[in-house]
Order: sequence, then structure tokens, then C-alpha cells
Amino acid sequence: MLRELEAILRDDLNLPTEQLPPDTSLEKAGLDSLAVVELSVLLEERYGITVSDAELNRTATLHHLDVLIQRKRYER
Repeated sequence: MLRELEAILRDDLNLPTEQLPPDTSLEKAGLDSLAVVELSVLLEERYGITVSDAELNRTATLHHLDVLIQRKRYER
């Protein structure tokens, strides 16, 4: 899922994700408040999962975000 997440960040949110390690913070990856909202909408549209802005904001790193998305997809 991490590669899919990187593709979303790069292709849909236009964030520079080249060579970002999984332990990169969301802020360092370029996710500002608008990008968090957009990501939430994209995840619901693509995967049918609801990830709140608050959940995304509590996510410390790209790896943690990946784990959250995988958990939500599994629980669906």
C-alpha cells in the first residue's frame, strides 16, 4: 500500500515524494491542511474508506499513515 500512497501523494496531490522514506513526517512530505482534506476525499473515493482529518492529523509518519489506511481497508 505504501507505493499506492506515494502515487496518490505524488500524482493527485502533486507532492514531491521522490525518495521519501516511510519515517518521514506528513508535514515534511508536504501535507498541509488542504492536502489532508484532499487525501481524505481521495481515500474515500478510491478505497471506500473514511479517514477523518483528525485521524490523518494524528498520523506521525508516512508509515503510520500507510498502516492506518491498511487497517481501514481491512475493517471495511
